[in-house]
Amino acid sequence: MIEPDDLFKYLRRHGELPVVTGSGIYAICIVDTESLPPVTLGAHGLLYIGMTDDGLDVRNHFTHAHSGFSTFRRSLGALLKAELDLVAYPRSAGPSKTNTQNYRFTDAGEARLTSWMMANLLLAQMRIDQNVVAREKELIELLQPPLNLTGWGNPQRAMIKALRAACV
Repeated sequence: MIEPDDLFKYLRRHGELPVVTGSGIYAICIVDTESLPPVTLGAHGLLYIGMTDDGLDVRNHFTHAHSGFSTFRRSLGALLKAELDLVAYPRSAGPSKTNTQNYRFTDAGEARLTSWMMANLLLAQMRIDQNVVAREKELIELLQPPLNLTGWGNPQRAMIKALRAACV
């Protein structure tokens, strides 16, 4: 089991993170716990926990071209839609149902969202060589990050899903 304090001691601004290769766990926290109403945050301002088998740089939500392939960015953008004047539209015109359900924002809106993230969020990452899926599950159950909509009985899930649905 990963001790949460082990993960949180690595919190840094996006540009200050060391390069970590291989599979691992990452946490995204907010600096000012009052800057994202109406979300109730976890310890250390925790918003989200994720994992990757492909390398922590691959799951970097700060450098995604757009929110269409980032659940975290879509949820965060839905919460900040009015504040950042974000306009959502389908991520792609393709035939897949997820291309219309998984929205993105205009390029200008994506830039505003990324700027907000850079100014307001901290990241932590840890390399985990074995059982990364189980470790992510343990941390989500233990720490209950509000933007993780599965993996625990999230009481904020309905509100976040409703805000996301308004973007579809």
